[in-house]
Amino acid sequence: MNTLSDSNVTEEQTAQAGELNERLVSALERAGRITTPEVAAAFRVTPRHLFVPDVALAEAYKDDYQPTDRDGEGRLLSSVSAPWLVAQMLEYLRPRPGDSVLEVGSGGFNAALLHRLVGEAGSVTSIDIDPAVTERARRCLQAAGLEDSVRVLTGDGAHGVPERAPYDRIEVTVQAAAIEQAWLDQLAPDGVLVVPLRVRGLGRLVALVPDGTGHYTGGGWLPCGFVAMRGEAASSTQVHALTPGARVRVDGAPPFDPEALTKALDSAGSAYWSGVEVGASEGTRPVIDLWFATVLDTYGTLLVDPQKSALRALPGGTPLTWNTDSSSAAYVTMRPVEGQTSRYEYGVVLHGEDHALAEALVASLREWNRDHRGRPGPVLHVYSEGTDPAAMAPGRALERPGAPMVLTWPKG
Repeated sequence: MNTLSDSNVTEEQTAQAGELNERLVSALERAGRITTPEVAAAFRVTPRHLFVPDVALAEAYKDDYQPTDRDGEGRLLSSVSAPWLVAQMLEYLRPRPGDSVLEVGSGGFNAALLHRLVGEAGSVTSIDIDPAVTERARRCLQAAGLEDSVRVLTGDGAHGVPERAPYDRIEVTVQAAAIEQAWLDQLAPDGVLVVPLRVRGLGRLVALVPDGTGHYTGGGWLPCGFVAMRGEAASSTQVHALTPGARVRVDGAPPFDPEALTKALDSAGSAYWSGVEVGASEGTRPVIDLWFATVLDTYGTLLVDPQKSALRALPGGTPLTWNTDSSSAAYVTMRPVEGQTSRYEYGVVLHGEDHALAEALVASLREWNRDHRGRPGPVLHVYSEGTDPAAMAPGRALERPGAPMVLTWPKG
């Protein structure tokens, strides 16, 4: 297999790389991931193979992430993100010529795109906690002839890079557990902050802008997965094994009794149907997950291997709640609408005797359907540290270190 790290790369291979890149960019445009000519142009002049030099050309231009390092147990430590996600983040960020940009998390490819977008009059600073990651990014940028165009630093990105602030744009390219106060402090008054944020265990891409009152608001909510931040800002999300083939992912949830919760899920389940029907192409699953992450005080994500468990959890994880002593648990499920091939009904499965638990989830599904379905999604409000809670918007306070955050669902 010839890769672009080989010394005998031919002109034919270089031309092939150009063709593959053009196909990739065109596909991203057709899919709506690239929507502006500026981002398209940046992709077209940035050869991705130079940032994943140890894979074959065809692999380098797949619309998928490329792992670059793993720990001894095979867990991903760093990667070059999938092109669709890189493009979507840049569309959220909208960097302009002359902007000063901070990238938290280094890979090289995204930094190169940022340089193309801000131009020689702008500046790009990239920081990562892992010296192996920053050294690799420098090598790749050098291969692309951009070693003098991007400043790459080794350090904890949770602190930003204050000596080069303020930044017109800050882009976080690792999964963040919180919005760090340092990022807000280093953002220009009219700046944009784009972050893949963990919201009660859910990975969502959000874009934040100043709201004119000294605070920040944002949304977007694209489901996404990134390598988690390390260092002081490491995630508090935990995954607990329960009954065989089932796990629960929690972040900031009240404690539960794993033995009691396992016993509950091992009992027979009873279905409660809501009457809320949706189309298969409506894309409600990520919205429903976020809705329950907002409205439930006790919330987790139930993850099930269908080969090992008979639980009727939804693929990819489903909202789960439980009562105080963990003797009952309820989770969201779906079933096909009779006689229709592309419509489904939301419902709830209860394990245990606490029927009020399931009834409350069904009522919540109906509330979402009545007040929020098809309307703009939630708004994330971010406040500076020390803000009086009474001055914050009503909604779900996301309890974690860093800047205070509140999630609200506006009506109408």
